[in-house]
Amino acid sequence: MRRLALLLLPLLLAAGAAAAATPPPSPPTPTPTPPPPHKNATLAELLPLYGLPPGVFPSTVTAFSLADNGSLAVDLAGPCYVHFGYLTYFQPRVTGVLRYGSLSGLEGVQVRRFLFWFNVIRIKVDLPPPPSYVYLDIGWITRRLPAADFQSIHSCEASNRCRLSSALAVAAKWFQDFFAQF
Repeated sequence: MRRLALLLLPLLLAAGAAAAATPPPSPPTPTPTPPPPHKNATLAELLPLYGLPPGVFPSTVTAFSLADNGSLAVDLAGPCYVHFGYLTYFQPRVTGVLRYGSLSGLEGVQVRRFLFWFNVIRIKVDLPPPPSYVYLDIGWITRRLPAADFQSIHSCEASNRCRLSSALAVAAKWFQDFFAQF
């Protein structure tokens, strides 16, 4: 028994020295806390403080509120259609939770893909800033769009023009795919 203890003692001492030489794990890096916006800041000025491009929302924002817990409510002058990579529809009131690099729990934003409208549930960006891409989470689908498309604030388009241009884009894509077979 003593021999076994004498044989194991160097192994235990070596294991203890190795454990002591291993540095403790570093704490996770905290998410940057944006500085508080000035009193009369616009939404386009607030979004870059959270790592998002300023043109995520259209130019018709009439008011917005941001709670301490990140809850964001944005009021628009009315329904709005904007073309980013997809035809995007904004309801007159959009709500979500604003965090550094993302806007999640969205309600009031939809994108059209072919003939279907999908709810956008989250908008996120590459971190650290400046972002290269903006990601639209549509349920289990994520679409990547260039962040440059969101750097300027877009105006709303007439809904009948958007429907027509979207239908023409769908038809053009179908014909392009059809004739690519030949």
